[in-house]
Amino acid sequence: MLWQQLNDPENPENKNAGNGGDLCKHTVYLAVVDYLLTQPPWSENLRIRECHAGRGMYRVPTEARRSLLECLYRPIDSEIDVLLHDEQRASQTALSVWPGQTSAVQWYSGSAVLNAWRLGDAETGNHLLELYEYAPDTRAILRALFASPALSLPRVSVRVLPEPERSGSFDGEVYIENNVSKWNSHDLILLDPFAMWRQTPDQLRRSRYRRIVEKVIALGDDSPMFILFWTWGRAFPVAEGDLDGTQVRVKDGYQDLRDLLHRANRRILRVTWRWELQFAMWIVVADSHVEELCIRIQRQCAELSRHLQTHGYRMSSPEIDVIID
Repeated sequence: MLWQQLNDPENPENKNAGNGGDLCKHTVYLAVVDYLLTQPPWSENLRIRECHAGRGMYRVPTEARRSLLECLYRPIDSEIDVLLHDEQRASQTALSVWPGQTSAVQWYSGSAVLNAWRLGDAETGNHLLELYEYAPDTRAILRALFASPALSLPRVSVRVLPEPERSGSFDGEVYIENNVSKWNSHDLILLDPFAMWRQTPDQLRRSRYRRIVEKVIALGDDSPMFILFWTWGRAFPVAEGDLDGTQVRVKDGYQDLRDLLHRANRRILRVTWRWELQFAMWIVVADSHVEELCIRIQRQCAELSRHLQTHGYRMSSPEIDVIID
């Protein structure tokens, strides 16, 4: 069955696909992968392990979202050296869903497709994309999508876990916690846990994230890299308090994990932005690459924001701040 014919109506991310959080998050992912593929040892072997991988391709959920993506996709008929625009165009064209005009926008390529496409376009090496998704109906779409000949890409092997498929839930966070100590500096872990950073019922998950970070730290110079996505929704004062350290801290929340990394002398490349909701990302890589990668991400985020505004998208807070923390 073609991937377009499959549905996962219980997937909460279907309504969020292609929002301001996605556009910046995916730009950061692409900027990091783009950089790593130019640097040894990752130019020969980069392994991306993506938690909460989703369904890979999303229907545009609302007219408001469509207007945002129309700005991203312009111009329809050419590459423009804005990473997210060009990778959306290339991947959707291969899958025969790229619109012929902006009014026909229907799809948004999620991170699983974007990362696969970028790895498959690498000039050298052999790479791995391993995808973890909790819900079996969403995994079914992911598997059908990557069965498409258009995504049979050179230089990259794509695995959707579990193998073989068991048609039950698969907790990627548990898998990462159980396996991260076996991985090394060739691995880039993508963690996108949604808003679970202050609520009491989510303490068990926060504690799991602490254990993951502790295990990464324990591996020292050969530790995996990771990107961690944060969102506070519209709780802007709470977010500001977490970001600047003035908010009452939550056990294993933002401030505790930040302190844990700093005590281990690990610098955090931090991206923050507020497009309707408050978001942040941490990129933790080998220290010798932090400065150059920071410059790359600053440039790509600035180009994304400028491109959207040039093509008519109005943002009350267009800034994307990228710093070394």
